[in-house]
Amino acid sequence: MAKANHLVMPVPMIKSPRSFLMLPVLILISHLLAAQSNISGIVNSYYKVIEVIPAKACVRLNTTIGLGYNDKAMIIQMKGASINTASSTSSSFGDTTSLNDAGNYEIGTICSISGDSVFFDYMFLNNYTVTGQVQLVRIPEYYSATVVDTLKAAPWNNTTGTGGVLAIFVDQDLVLNKPISADTIGYRGGIFRLSNGTCSNIPGATAYAYNPTSATQLGATKGEGVADVVITQAGGRGAPANGGGGGNNHNNGGAGGANLTAGGDGGGNSSSSGCSTPIQGKAGKALSSYGGKKIFMGGGGGAGHANNGFAASNGGGHGGGIVFIRALNIIGNGYKISANGQTGGPALSDGASGGGAGGTIILSASSYSGTMNITANGGQGGIEDDGLNINKCYASGGGGSGGVIYFSGSVPGGVTATASGGSAGPEINHDVSCNTAVASFPGLAGQVITSYTFRSSLVLSNSYCTNLLPVELVSFSAYFNAGKVVLSWKTVQPELVDHFVIERSEDAMHWIERNTVAADATKTVYGYEDLSPVPGNNFYRIKIFRKNNAVSYSGVRKVIAPLGNEVIAIYPNPASGKIFVSGLNSSSPFTVFDQMGKLIFEKKIITTQHIIEVDLPSLPKGVYLIRVGDTVKRLSIY
Repeated sequence: MAKANHLVMPVPMIKSPRSFLMLPVLILISHLLAAQSNISGIVNSYYKVIEVIPAKACVRLNTTIGLGYNDKAMIIQMKGASINTASSTSSSFGDTTSLNDAGNYEIGTICSISGDSVFFDYMFLNNYTVTGQVQLVRIPEYYSATVVDTLKAAPWNNTTGTGGVLAIFVDQDLVLNKPISADTIGYRGGIFRLSNGTCSNIPGATAYAYNPTSATQLGATKGEGVADVVITQAGGRGAPANGGGGGNNHNNGGAGGANLTAGGDGGGNSSSSGCSTPIQGKAGKALSSYGGKKIFMGGGGGAGHANNGFAASNGGGHGGGIVFIRALNIIGNGYKISANGQTGGPALSDGASGGGAGGTIILSASSYSGTMNITANGGQGGIEDDGLNINKCYASGGGGSGGVIYFSGSVPGGVTATASGGSAGPEINHDVSCNTAVASFPGLAGQVITSYTFRSSLVLSNSYCTNLLPVELVSFSAYFNAGKVVLSWKTVQPELVDHFVIERSEDAMHWIERNTVAADATKTVYGYEDLSPVPGNNFYRIKIFRKNNAVSYSGVRKVIAPLGNEVIAIYPNPASGKIFVSGLNSSSPFTVFDQMGKLIFEKKIITTQHIIEVDLPSLPKGVYLIRVGDTVKRLSIY
């Protein structure tokens, strides 16, 4: 039987009206996801400054690999304070006589790099002394960022003079799905060193400074701070500025480090026979921020004096580092931003060590969503276990001071900010035949400061960068307005120029041509409008072709294009359950989507009012997309 021929007709796919409504949202989601970065681990790069040239707003670095035009950077001097070291037998040993340039910092923008020299847009606010460990920290910038695993910084390294700082810029939302931590990466605690005998070998070790390598029996290693001390004075109970003092012979406790408030003294020997003199480490000394102009890592705790060799980890606790965050909105999700000091090392029938001080946290954000904990707590002093040894009782470590937390506004609702001093280390199993315990002390509480403005220069008039524009250009600006980017530049030698090529990049590395503008020998001011900037970062530069075939480039200008049409406004943002919508037409569909494009809520708005109130359904905290008519906005729910 012959088979019949069948004509198979294609069936047209009919799209529902909702499919068409979803298309702009899905397109926007793809832009949003492309502009959103997942961040974790160490995102900063660190460079040692070998020379500062203030007249040119320039620093010379050990290397410039990884730096680029328009990069944000922090310049900060980590050390260089002067302290009293004239007499190792004086109780004033280690007192700060001048902070000098230690703690000076500022945020700037790189405008040019030439060899090992980096130039900034604006003149420096501060003086810097390179012998005081000055570093440049590159600050990555993100449109939106989500912390997907612990975000942290490289620990401070006194040999290289770098590390200890975590800094980021986020143009829109910073979402915490994991913590941000600068815990225990600040100034180093005193190194554990095993002494070589008992107190009877060297009686009367009452001085404030010893050599901890050749005279380990006399005094344990001091904690690190803003002032370095020579090795011959790096041990003993005297505190070098904000570093905690080490415990002296025999088995006395190390002291806590300090930030803007003092650490706690170490505990003392309370034995009732044999070596029984309490000569404990002295607390790290409080520093001055000079009204927020200086910032510091937490001082390291002093090591406890030890001759039993419990463990090499028994040294002083490290201080907390520095965190700097600038973002439009920080969404906490219950996670933590911290710069805590480390607990001092414990001891068994020895002197325990002091805790590290809390570090510094600077938060510059317009709004906060959800709950989060901001902590710059001092580390607890080390615990001493006397082991119920008859007549033999030794000392616990002192607590590190709390650090300092700066907010650009008030402390937000839902945010808990603490800068507690570390508690004194406990002494356990104290034999009743010993003398009364000579207790260690807790570190003092730190500070939470509001309405703080971070340090950034605005003095451009004398900046060397103005001389780095190509000889034909005297100005070049770019800004976002009404959905487009407007570029303008001026030349005083138009007769030398053949034409200009406008180039754009999304990462300041890969460039595409946007347009060509012909030069006119009688025209000095030129302009161009980019009608289709990408959502997020847009970098622009001008490639200048001279009539003699020479080519040069302008500096780079960065413009951030928002997502969606800005006619519609939604506030408050973040919100909890009720919002106001302005800029409406008489009839507008209102829909809510999650970040994967799933429809969560919709309603039809019919109104004659320009501003209306909308009650949202109960939504889990997070970021949502709100579509009003043809406009899509982001809304954070806390």
